[in-house]
Amino acid sequence: MDARKNADGIDCAAAKVEINPIALFVARLNEMTGRAVSPVLDGVMHKAIASTGDSGFAVTYVPESDSGPHMAKLGEDRYYKRSGDSFYRMEHFDLEDMFGRRKRPKLVLSTWLTGERPNITIYLGIKNEGRGTAKAPYLAFQCPRPFKVSMFELGSGQTGLPKLHNAGQELPYRYGANFGFVIHPGIVHDVTSIWLGMTSGEADCPHGEIAIEYEVAAEDVQLTRSIAVVNLDAV
Repeated sequence: MDARKNADGIDCAAAKVEINPIALFVARLNEMTGRAVSPVLDGVMHKAIASTGDSGFAVTYVPESDSGPHMAKLGEDRYYKRSGDSFYRMEHFDLEDMFGRRKRPKLVLSTWLTGERPNITIYLGIKNEGRGTAKAPYLAFQCPRPFKVSMFELGSGQTGLPKLHNAGQELPYRYGANFGFVIHPGIVHDVTSIWLGMTSGEADCPHGEIAIEYEVAAEDVQLTRSIAVVNLDAV
């Protein structure tokens, strides 16, 4: 994009400027991504949008990072920040503040399958993908039919977190602990399991993918609602 100030003095996109050759440009972006910043940021993706021939545009997705601040490399070796419509070198107090920020947990639903068809059990847990410890974790989910919460839970009717009262919530199966319980970074903590029942036959066991709607949270971690997809044919 050709971005510049217009007649009213507003900095904006003034025109589209195609890149040629776009395939080579995106290849170079992929090549340089791992060397552009330190520490390396995982999950950056580049995509070419072709228009005519080998001309077109490139779109880059940069995910939120829990490992910042990131130093600009490729001959820079400096830290920058965005302010208004410009970039500025970061001062010492800027870096001091960023390095002092508390590392945050990032929680998602973890699933893994056991057994053989039609006796499939899906274990559900909370995985901490972040860099901070999660205190007082919470998980709620909707059990997809024909599955139901196992009478054995994690074995002998035990659960990985205390059960919570439903009270008519949309996601009826709810588990949570107090602030004395934590999930460390990189750890999966099993909570419960779902199954098809003891007398289910092959006709009752679905094929393909099922979706488990869930929400997860912890102390000082915003409630996140998402869907986990489980492939039943993976057993």
